[in-house]
Amino acid sequence: MRILYLYPEEWTGRRAREVHTLRTCVALAGAGASVHLLTAGGMDLPQELLRLGLTLAETAAASERLSSTAISRRFGPLKSAWFFRRRFAPWLAQQQRGAQPFDAAFIIHLKAAAMLNGSLTTLPYVFEAHEVFAETPAPGSASLREVEMLERRVLSEAAGVIATSQALARALSSRYFAATKAPRFHIIAHGGAEPVELGSGNAGTGSAEGPFVYAGSLGDWKGLDIAMEALLLLDAQSLTRATRLPELRIIGGNRDEWERLRDTVLSRLPGTVRAGAGERLHWHPRVAGADLPQHLAGTRAGLIPTLPETGSGRYSCPMKLYDYARMGLPVVATDLPSLQSLALDRGDAASGGAPVWCIRVTEPSVAAWKAALLAVPAGEEAARCRPAILAWARRNTWAQRGLRLLAAMEGMGVGRRSAAPS
Repeated sequence: MRILYLYPEEWTGRRAREVHTLRTCVALAGAGASVHLLTAGGMDLPQELLRLGLTLAETAAASERLSSTAISRRFGPLKSAWFFRRRFAPWLAQQQRGAQPFDAAFIIHLKAAAMLNGSLTTLPYVFEAHEVFAETPAPGSASLREVEMLERRVLSEAAGVIATSQALARALSSRYFAATKAPRFHIIAHGGAEPVELGSGNAGTGSAEGPFVYAGSLGDWKGLDIAMEALLLLDAQSLTRATRLPELRIIGGNRDEWERLRDTVLSRLPGTVRAGAGERLHWHPRVAGADLPQHLAGTRAGLIPTLPETGSGRYSCPMKLYDYARMGLPVVATDLPSLQSLALDRGDAASGGAPVWCIRVTEPSVAAWKAALLAVPAGEEAARCRPAILAWARRNTWAQRGLRLLAAMEGMGVGRRSAAPS
């Protein structure tokens, strides 16, 4: 199968959706498809693959079935329907007349899907939904009516729809297809890199003395302030096998964002706790995916405090879950709907009845987070959890996601698996 992956934004190399896009392209290529990534503006594909953490050999192998083209930056904002019709559509028509036409387009952008369908209807598209776009505009606004019409049309006319969680599929189906036949939603969550094995030197240890860790952006909707406050209010005696005050390693954001967040949290603490609390917080700016394992090494557990009332909290499966799991780290996470169908606590024969490794926080409060942090396994308990965590990570790699995506697309009847590289 030959797939055109449309990413109508200028490539920065920093956005989470760019990591998701590139990982998905590599996974589809690894599953046997030929993938062509079309972006706005330039990108150095081999360099971006190395930044993801692929080795030189893996980058060379991926490049045999993965290629990219940078089209005009006017392709980026998608504000110009004229550009899409007059520049993109002819380019695509030329490709389709060539020796290796595309079998399908793969798109995560709503406007791009709508414009593609209106420009060249002979190429079927698969739409991957990450959110309900109609939940963003103000209720009753003209913008809301426009987005609802667009979203319903894209979902209805797609050859198939990929939803990244069961909760998202239910929300889209009930909003748009309560009285009509809904399209088939294929539930395929994100994926992660291959697990880091024991003895590799980078493996997380679940050490009772190691810091907790948070990796991600520092936006308010991430809920990190609540988790930080809860952690700073814990004492050493309350934590299992700990002999010193718990610490937190934060990886992400910029210095201004970090200092604003830190000062806000410290201002909430009682005076008796505030003294010296800042020394228990260790911040590092965002790192490339290839460098993340060394920053997760030696930590006790990974935190995912995303606020449940946000769109991301309701529907998205946090990609950092996979980063923590591949290191064998226990996880403390908000009980998001997207996590409830991932069998996070399912052990296997190797787990030996291991303790629960994903601690769910049922409400975004300091008290709830304190209780969850106290429940994190450490020492021998963490060691017993590790085989189950790594087994889950192996079942949910990007490579496995690529196989599931390609099988779903073939089931949609959008093309055939091609043996020829792009």
